[in-house]
Amino acid sequence: MFCRGQWASPSGAVSAYRRTPQPIWPPPPGLRTSARSCSSRGTCKFLCTPAGSLQVGQMEGQEPLQHRLPQQDNNKVSFNLPAIVSDTPHRETFVQISPMPDNALLAVGQDGLVSVWTPDLKLKKSRCILDENKPQNRTMKWISDSTLMTQFNKLVVGTCDREIRLYELSNFEPYCQIVGLETMPLHLGYSLRDTDECVIYFGDEQGCVNIILISHMAETLRNWTKCQVVDEIPSIAIENIAELSHITYIRWKVHNDWVTQIRYVRSIESIISSSNDDYTALIIGCVEGTKNLQKRLKEIMECGSMKSKRSVMSGNGPPKRNITDESVFRVKRGVKAFDFSKEAKILVTGGLDRIVRLWNPYVPGWPTGLLRGHSSPITYLQIADENSKIYSVSTDCTVMIWDIENHNCLISVISKASQIKGDIAACYFSPHLRALYIATDSLAVLQLQENSTKHGLPPVSHNEPVTSCLYNQLHQQIISCSGGSVMKTWNLLTGQLIGEVQAAHGHSAVTCLVLDSSGSRLVTGSRDGSVKQWDCSINYLSFIKTIRQGSSESSRDGISDLTYVEHNNNWYIITAFCDGQIRIFPDQHSAMISDSEHPQCTWSNIIRNEHEKGKFCLASATSNLVAFTNCHGEVLVWSLLSGAVFCHLTPSEGEELDSGTGDFLISKVVFISSRIKRINESAVLISSGPSGNITFWNIEGGGRVFRRFAGSHYKSVVSDMAVSEDDSLLCAADQQFYVYVWDISQYALDGPEEQDPVLLHCWKAHLCEVTRVIPLKKHELIVTSSQDCM
Repeated sequence: MFCRGQWASPSGAVSAYRRTPQPIWPPPPGLRTSARSCSSRGTCKFLCTPAGSLQVGQMEGQEPLQHRLPQQDNNKVSFNLPAIVSDTPHRETFVQISPMPDNALLAVGQDGLVSVWTPDLKLKKSRCILDENKPQNRTMKWISDSTLMTQFNKLVVGTCDREIRLYELSNFEPYCQIVGLETMPLHLGYSLRDTDECVIYFGDEQGCVNIILISHMAETLRNWTKCQVVDEIPSIAIENIAELSHITYIRWKVHNDWVTQIRYVRSIESIISSSNDDYTALIIGCVEGTKNLQKRLKEIMECGSMKSKRSVMSGNGPPKRNITDESVFRVKRGVKAFDFSKEAKILVTGGLDRIVRLWNPYVPGWPTGLLRGHSSPITYLQIADENSKIYSVSTDCTVMIWDIENHNCLISVISKASQIKGDIAACYFSPHLRALYIATDSLAVLQLQENSTKHGLPPVSHNEPVTSCLYNQLHQQIISCSGGSVMKTWNLLTGQLIGEVQAAHGHSAVTCLVLDSSGSRLVTGSRDGSVKQWDCSINYLSFIKTIRQGSSESSRDGISDLTYVEHNNNWYIITAFCDGQIRIFPDQHSAMISDSEHPQCTWSNIIRNEHEKGKFCLASATSNLVAFTNCHGEVLVWSLLSGAVFCHLTPSEGEELDSGTGDFLISKVVFISSRIKRINESAVLISSGPSGNITFWNIEGGGRVFRRFAGSHYKSVVSDMAVSEDDSLLCAADQQFYVYVWDISQYALDGPEEQDPVLLHCWKAHLCEVTRVIPLKKHELIVTSSQDCM
């Protein structure tokens, strides 16, 4: 559901990863005729100054020279040659290469052999998922295409027997299947459409686009497993699916030839499909048809409802969309491959005529650019590198990279140079790994070389490492702090710098931040042990008072973590010092409360370490509970009402010995606040560490582990962790600079779990240690800060 990207700014105290908004397709007629450029030349950007602040820049053609030079250097691209080529266990043609959440690759062959590979093409495992126990006299099944449902941990394949099969991604066991399709699903796809709505779609040999819209997807999948078993797999017929109230089956007659590629684009709520036919080479069309009620009623009267089984049985052909519901792009000899970028307003196509065409998707009448250079039909296209380049692959294994702005070829790699031989079967470009994977008779990867020569200063917003950041919901702002005692406030939606505070704690680094529940008061802690309060109710930071004076920079009295708590209708600030000491300070509105009414902490001296300096973490819940971690891998949950320890959570002894990492650090502990009312049966606390693990804890009755799993695919220490505002997502970062997002909406809700939570996404976010991760599900963003000054 999250897609990697950044603000319009190349800089920021944080990096943001977001999914694009969803306008309606097609656009108004005025917009369709006025939009004529396929480049980003007319877009406005935010630029980073050498001082690290953000300012609004001019149009791209008017940018200062120091900003153009790095862009020119970025156009110098090259591959590591020859390619890494690995022999495979596959004996039949590949149909698809797909990225898995852990950055592994999944390759699927026509004969049903599935293989999993590391990014550098080391085979991890393989298995045949079709007809393992079939009778010898039975015709073998063949796979036509495949896709992944990562949110539900499923592999989806289409077969030549007109079936769509679902398999468990963890062990490749069959889960269920849809049977009785009218045609063979040549090209298959899956996408989320809304929070709990999904779309499975495919193109067939009759030129039709088939769309299955499913709401309540998790419940629907469970119900399908209860259907009648056919060939040892629970099966549901397509005609029965069409009659279910929460499922809509739509079939459009779109092309005059079979479909060569199909893609659902959520940001424009449209299906893009292509064929080898000149007149219907590529079509962008809406999913459900016209919204005009009179036109829709007329179509139903003429063609019959698509949800009616009788119309299918009577032999009526599938309906065509209204002419106003689609845009048709005509290309001589058709289109075999395409890609689309809404942000850059670019559509690229390629096919049998060996020409890469650039289109403005709102102007289907003519292309805005023709890129000539391939000597064989084009079979793969990808817009990449922040919509600045096009990667194209032709059937003779030639790989070319094109500059979108200047329409020139940056590099051309022929088969003799790459050592990739054979017929192209499937391709996949990984923007995170900066690698192009090509499947022929073997599996190969072309790794892009990093450009080591760069001019000018790097695009950062702090001159020092960013130690932390947080989100202020009141003003939709990000507040960041650095080792140079600088705090900056940013507009979340635009990336614009709103204001900054220099020397917030003198010359001492700001180590931690915390907001009160209203978002109007900010408390900061520093390496010198000082604690300060700031007013952020007026859209920028204003100093209120010093809660605690600091000492020398070399003191062990630095602030490790902060949290706000409510006790007896008053607010307090709890601080954890680097020596393990805990201190409680009243908020300014609670200053007149007597000491006897303050929350108590009667046990903090037992964990103080007089010889070592460590990192201690705090987390608070709405039920007068506070969690505290120490350098021994323990979590203590104490009650503010009694001041005593509520439960003492310790890691298992075997885990510490088996890990091999030698660390006992717990970098973060968070409450799942919405589960406090179910404290008896649910995991309400999550800790990251020790030994790089993530643990779900039930804290009732002394506490017990509901599930412990590796928080990093690279067995690295987890540097930070957070849950989304609705407690449905868990986000973590490891010391290899990777960020992970898991779905925990129902995880460990009713007791211990036997499986790890579903991993939704994983990517390398920074070049140095990530200091903070903030999942913002409402904005569909992941915000991160790092020691790389971003």
